Amino acid sequence: MKWFWNECRRCRREICLLAAGALPEHDRPRLELHLAACAGCRNYYNEIKVVAAPLAGWEKNFARITPPQAMRHRWAGAVQAAAPAAQRPLLREVLRNIWRELIWPCRRAWLGLIALWLMLAAANLRLSDHPMQLAAADSSSASAIMQSWQEQTRILVELTQPPMVYSPPVNTPAPPLNPARPRSARQQDWQMA
Repeated sequence: MKWFWNECRRCRREICLLAAGALPEHDRPRLELHLAACAGCRNYYNEIKVVAAPLAGWEKNFARITPPQAMRHRWAGAVQAAAPAAQRPLLREVLRNIWRELIWPCRRAWLGLIALWLMLAAANLRLSDHPMQLAAADSSSASAIMQSWQEQTRILVELTQPPMVYSPPVNTPAPPLNPARPRSARQQDWQMA
């Protein structure tokens, strides 16, 4: 995990490319800002530049030198041997990076978590060794839990319902037997008779 937060470690390759003059232009501003802020990386850049400066003009200095045939075969063999390492499956590389960057630097923390997990598993197994005792305890506690739940429900109903206030009924007059009708309705009754 240290690699994720260590910007200096991530910049080392780019610092080497900058010192050799091979860093692309679009990456330079960010790296130059980091070099301006970080004294350790500035020192590393100066050390690499001292080594890389004489090699910058290697084409001019070594143009007349040609390697012998045996050296060419050794280089070709070294390149072919390194090729499978570059073509490793992606999953293997990811797992290797996780091991190297996440697990190995924090191995004590991981071992502590494993020990804690084993202790919890042992405690769980020890508690589940006596199923008869647990079943007897569960049946008596289940009825106590149900009684408690019913009591809590009753209290909740009492608290949430509005208070009941008793008021005696008010005497209201009974409706008349022959209700009054509009005069137009009376005339229609008379005409029908």
